[in-house]
Amino acid sequence: MSNISLKQLEVLIAVVECGNFTEAAEHLYLAQSTVSSHISALEEALHVMLFRRESKKGVTPTADGKRVYQYAKDVVGRCNALESALNAERQRELVLGASSAPSKSLLPEQIRRFSESHPECCCVVKSGDSGQIQQMVLDGDIQIGFVGSTDNRQALTYECVAEDRLVMITPNTPRFALLKEQGVLGRALLGEPMVFRDHGSGTQKMVDNYLSTEDGDAKRERCRYYVSDPELLQELVALGCGVSILSALSVQEQVAAGKLLTFELEEKPVSRNIYMVYRKKSDLSDLARGFAQQVRQSKQETTSE
Repeated sequence: MSNISLKQLEVLIAVVECGNFTEAAEHLYLAQSTVSSHISALEEALHVMLFRRESKKGVTPTADGKRVYQYAKDVVGRCNALESALNAERQRELVLGASSAPSKSLLPEQIRRFSESHPECCCVVKSGDSGQIQQMVLDGDIQIGFVGSTDNRQALTYECVAEDRLVMITPNTPRFALLKEQGVLGRALLGEPMVFRDHGSGTQKMVDNYLSTEDGDAKRERCRYYVSDPELLQELVALGCGVSILSALSVQEQVAAGKLLTFELEEKPVSRNIYMVYRKKSDLSDLARGFAQQVRQSKQETTSE
């Protein structure tokens, strides 16, 4: 039975309903020889004769042919229904991905706005660091991603949709509160024990670039932890395990809760971009195109304010 294909069943249905091989071939846009080959292969797989050749032009299904025809109609019908259901689901599903900073700052409001204008949309959001999100886009697991780095400009399209900045974060202790009151810059705290993101993070790539002028061994000596989870990193800093350099957008909640303090690294803020990313050689769905356009419009509105 494993030798039976859906195409063979589709050909059988066409031959029964058309009454001859010639019309069935025209209906299926196949050569007549191809139709004959599919029927012969199906007969061989089932060990039955499916048609009687009544004349050069016409054929009639045998008793076995009629039974197989009924099963074929059911199987093909179910497959078509499955395909239609999946296509309908894909048409209403928007699959996004975001690294830590845009998932906190940009995506929630954009999703809320889009859901209001597209109530039929089912939105799926996947999380990861910038490297993981870009790989998800490449693999087709998500339609649009939001990241803090541009690692594959050959295969992916990046659009800058927001700006962020790197800040030094510290626990909210009297010592650091006094330093902040005195206007100390984050660069003055680089001698403190450090907590870093792992190397797939777009933020950490910027941090590494910022620290690249310093002695590498000294940097490694100061590092106490490499952490993949940005929430855990912030908790470690809040508990006094060290200081870190993170996206200002990603730490807003902890700062507002009074658990963390932020310091500008330099007198001129160290800025970075947040990018919307999608595959160059992939057609976005109507929902994905609409969402991307909304994000672009939001950036224009913010820029013009």
